[in-house]
Amino acid sequence: MKSSINVGVVGAGYWGRKVITEYLQLAMINPKVKLRRVCDLKEENLKFCEEALGVDTEKIGSDYSDFLNSNDVDAVHICTPNETHHKLGLAALNAGKHVLLEKPMAKSARHSWELVGVAQHRHLCLQVGHIFRFNNALKAVRDLVAKNYFGDLYYLKLQWTTLMPSPIDRDIIFDLGPHPVDIMNYLLNKWPVRVSCNAKAYRRKSLEEVAYILMEFDEKLMAHVELSWLQPGKVRELNVMGKERSATVDCLRQEIRILDHNGGITFGLDVTRNNTILDEITHFTNSISQNSNHRNPGSVGAANVGVLESIKRSTQEGKIIKVELGN
Repeated sequence: MKSSINVGVVGAGYWGRKVITEYLQLAMINPKVKLRRVCDLKEENLKFCEEALGVDTEKIGSDYSDFLNSNDVDAVHICTPNETHHKLGLAALNAGKHVLLEKPMAKSARHSWELVGVAQHRHLCLQVGHIFRFNNALKAVRDLVAKNYFGDLYYLKLQWTTLMPSPIDRDIIFDLGPHPVDIMNYLLNKWPVRVSCNAKAYRRKSLEEVAYILMEFDEKLMAHVELSWLQPGKVRELNVMGKERSATVDCLRQEIRILDHNGGITFGLDVTRNNTILDEITHFTNSISQNSNHRNPGSVGAANVGVLESIKRSTQEGKIIKVELGN
């Protein structure tokens, strides 16, 4: 077991700043975890980290090679644009660093599984930013599914929508899609066997901004996912429909409402809201120190990308696609 974990964060944009803030918080809770370095190409992002977040000047820089060659960095948390994940993650693993990659793990299943193979070969921890695995409301629903609380499951529905400018050079399937796909795997402990998708771009010529996805898990169980950057109001909602009971989960507020089909009674379940980013990075650093990587392994991230590729194929070919996880 490692006595201390020294972490470096690559990428100090919108999400990176949130992650850096939580590492600083974790360092106060657990003195064995230290934020040693922050790397970003933009001077304004580094300046923000120094002035607003209080990161020491000597800990920030723009040279990733210098960052990786540093002996005071054990683990790297990568919060950079999606298209850079494979290159930066591979370089970090080859430098002997443990890695947490924000989602999606890479732009292809082939590159994702390559990262998994390198991490396994070098006995390094590789995890992916599937933040909703650390959401207490979803954990409670997962436990209820395991106990057959809902009875036979009929289907699940997820709405992941908001009104926002579409990110440059990103489609909604690979940008928002990783979360619903991972939530399904987290709740059911299985991947879909077939998928179909209809997706469109509206405010630009290409790169989808709205998608309707159907995932089939077995003969009857299926899930429907709605993704949109065009619908006002931020919604992150899961519905579980079962024979005995149904549930509506507000994944942002971490609230659960249950409908009992026998008595028609609706009631809420008590959920203690948690800081999902803090819990995620705590799990990451604990996985390194305890040499345990059971809850969020890189193989989950790679299989997730395999499902996303199958969804994209369905959009392009206009038909139901058998899921290929890519391994």
